[in-house]
Amino acid sequence: MAERRRLMPFIGTSMAIGTVVGALPGIGTTLAAALGYTAGRKMHRGDTPFGKGAPEGIAATEAANSAVSGANLIPALSLGIPGNVAAVFIILAADTIGGFNPGPSVFRFTPDEVNPELVMAFGLFTLMVVGNLLNWCFGASFMRLLGSLIRIPKSVILPVVLLLTIVSTYVQGGAMTDVYILLALGVLGYLLRKGGIPVLPLVIAYILAEPLETTIRTAFEGSGADPWFLFRGVVSPLFLTLAALIVLSSGWLRRDARAGTKLKTSKGDAP
Repeated sequence: MAERRRLMPFIGTSMAIGTVVGALPGIGTTLAAALGYTAGRKMHRGDTPFGKGAPEGIAATEAANSAVSGANLIPALSLGIPGNVAAVFIILAADTIGGFNPGPSVFRFTPDEVNPELVMAFGLFTLMVVGNLLNWCFGASFMRLLGSLIRIPKSVILPVVLLLTIVSTYVQGGAMTDVYILLALGVLGYLLRKGGIPVLPLVIAYILAEPLETTIRTAFEGSGADPWFLFRGVVSPLFLTLAALIVLSSGWLRRDARAGTKLKTSKGDAP
């Protein structure tokens, strides 16, 4: 308990950082972990430095990393934008297949009828609470058992994952064309990763392209074919300005995180 009390300031600070980063669409956990680590290193006053076995470094990094998972549901459910490919996009895709359409209509309260999308959203919240409670109670007990998965070579586990992915894709669509598209997108993702190009913008574009095009076409027709309808009034320019600020702030945060990582690496390599 004494160690936990000592770690609570680091956990609280990184938790706040991870929540803010997770609420921003399309950033992910890597930036949150880097910012949490940087903030924890500035707060640390112990004898053991970060990177040399200080538990504060682990607590600061993992608290920020874990806080992103819950906050990712904010843009995923309210805007339909997944914040993390590995976690939220899977939940988002599964719910979309089941008839769940993320967007502002999810949280619409109707007094005369039940909103099924709102029920599904609160079901997700309940599952996350139950999952965290189970992880708190039983996660540590299974940690050593699950750690043995690290010993499985990639040459064994990756073909199994690929086989399950191909089978599930074929079962869902029932045509080999879906499998060919899957393999083509897999090659594209591999080339993007090799080139250092993030995959998440492509995923976001795939999800939002159709509803965005439909909404813009409807608004264009409703405005009487006015090409400047997005810049009329107060609300639309305000949201466009906020969107631009989010994009710029995301770039600044990524730049600061990369600068902190390079500084940490150069310090570690110094004699």
